[in-house]
Amino acid sequence: MKTMIKTIPALACAIVLAGGHAWAQEPAAPAESLPEPLPVCQLDPRDSGKLAVEPCRPAPPVQPRRSVAQVIGRMPAQPAPPVVPMAPLPPSPAVPMPRAPQPIGACDTGGCLDAAGARYNGAGNATLDANGRICHRNGAFIQCF
Repeated sequence: MKTMIKTIPALACAIVLAGGHAWAQEPAAPAESLPEPLPVCQLDPRDSGKLAVEPCRPAPPVQPRRSVAQVIGRMPAQPAPPVVPMAPLPPSPAVPMPRAPQPIGACDTGGCLDAAGARYNGAGNATLDANGRICHRNGAFIQCF
């Protein structure tokens, strides 16, 4: 058993070395048997969306490329737009702030009275006060805007 364990690695090494030696001694292929280089790519004259022969290789450059410094010009200066004078706006009338909601005292078919006795005419939630302002009724309170 011990000799078998020692023999297997030795045989494996011999096979590898013999195979490598045989491969190294193969004769080189003659130049005539090498495949010819791919043709230069050209478009099909009947259909410009296809190549005439595939596969193909790109054409060599006509002239060698040279490096050129990139120049980025500035945009021309834009003149400032003319300043148009604006007429001042007339003062706006003072808008009264809405009052705090007032508790409603009693209501009838024509409107409601608040706790101070002011009358609000209208039916439902939208009413008008004595000055014509719109008032909104919300439960037991009314607020005019």
